[in-house]
Amino acid sequence: MARVYISFLGTNDYLECYYCRGAESLTAKPVRFVQEATVRDNCSDWGPGDRIIIFTTKDAEAKNWHNDGHTDKDGNILQRKGLLACLEELNLPVPIANQTIDEGYNEEQVWKIFQEVFKILKQGDEVVFDITHALRSIPVLAMVVLQYAKIMKKVKLGGIYYGAFEALGNITEVRRKPVQDRRAPIVDLTALNGLMDWSIATDRFLESGDVKSAGALAKAGVHSILKETRGKDEAAQIIKRLAGSLKQFNNMLATCRGPEITHASAGLKNWIDKCQHLELPSPFRPLFTLIQKRLDSFTGDSLKDGLAAVRWCAEYNLIQQGFTMLEEVLFSYVVSGTGNDPLNTNMREIASQALKIMSLKIVEQLDLWKAPAKDHPELTLKMINFVNQHRDLHKMAESLRQQRNDLNHAGFTENAAQLERADRFGKQLKNLLTRAENILKNQH
Repeated sequence: MARVYISFLGTNDYLECYYCRGAESLTAKPVRFVQEATVRDNCSDWGPGDRIIIFTTKDAEAKNWHNDGHTDKDGNILQRKGLLACLEELNLPVPIANQTIDEGYNEEQVWKIFQEVFKILKQGDEVVFDITHALRSIPVLAMVVLQYAKIMKKVKLGGIYYGAFEALGNITEVRRKPVQDRRAPIVDLTALNGLMDWSIATDRFLESGDVKSAGALAKAGVHSILKETRGKDEAAQIIKRLAGSLKQFNNMLATCRGPEITHASAGLKNWIDKCQHLELPSPFRPLFTLIQKRLDSFTGDSLKDGLAAVRWCAEYNLIQQGFTMLEEVLFSYVVSGTGNDPLNTNMREIASQALKIMSLKIVEQLDLWKAPAKDHPELTLKMINFVNQHRDLHKMAESLRQQRNDLNHAGFTENAAQLERADRFGKQLKNLLTRAENILKNQH
């Protein structure tokens, strides 16, 4: 992985000042170019495999990349060091180059700039942007290129910085100030990119139920967001725990870990709640709130949480998982409804066989029953009676069993649904789920 510093150079005859992070200047002496400060701050430990690239228009290259590019009102050359000479004086073992780009006056030129910036990035690069002197649409363009490169080239963001020279006042006021009093802040915009990533991950979570993107962001520790906050160690630990909880919740649904539904959802809600109280930039809190609201249907009741998990699967097209979970929730309902432990696998098998006995209409023919139902006839009959007390339960369970078998055997069954009708599984799951919710609402 290489590190790449990217900046844009303008055409102004820049005044000297100190660029500062907080109260501390990033350079020992005043500088004309903000890049002298941000390169020194970010690239001091870089090596020959890394790169510093300055994008310039032809006019900027002539005026500020090379020496003595400015003239006074009478046309006399003003002695000014160009940025190339200033960066070379830092004596860093990093290759330094400029890349010529268009002015960006029209859409075609903007797209060409996009391609030029994207082209210099390589797979897995870590990028530092200084956008101080980027004119017109280029700061927005830089953010778009970064997001695109994250996907296409797995690029990572090292930082985005802006030197707020205008905080010193207008150019006339700045000229009047002694150089030692010109102290312009460096604004760290990296957290804005983090917010963009979190926004995309939250949208993906809300639209598709996919928690992997949010989990990956949390696992990374969002250091760029936390580094300017107090209590960052505690915050990093909480966000790290959120990452683990997101992964656990996702795995629970993907692998149908029914007994873990309540635990996994409660854990995720707990860590999201803790994140809402961290000292993060305020725009992050509503994103956590959106995720938390999506989890409101998980209440801590194991049966209702099971149905909430099925609803989640139905909404996010986890159809096979949804059918599997729903049938298992019904077994739990029958087992717990007859006073038994729903985590006992033997009890669950008896519940399953009780429903099958009803479907085969052999309730009175005990000699046709199979173990373990055959070994526990009184308990089996008790479960059959419980099912009969709920008018729709048996019909729903039978329909559910047929659909689940079709899915679990990948369509290699008699009367399997054809592909052109396979989208009906989702509709049938939602219908069966609504019927199950009505049963539990009226009886549980």
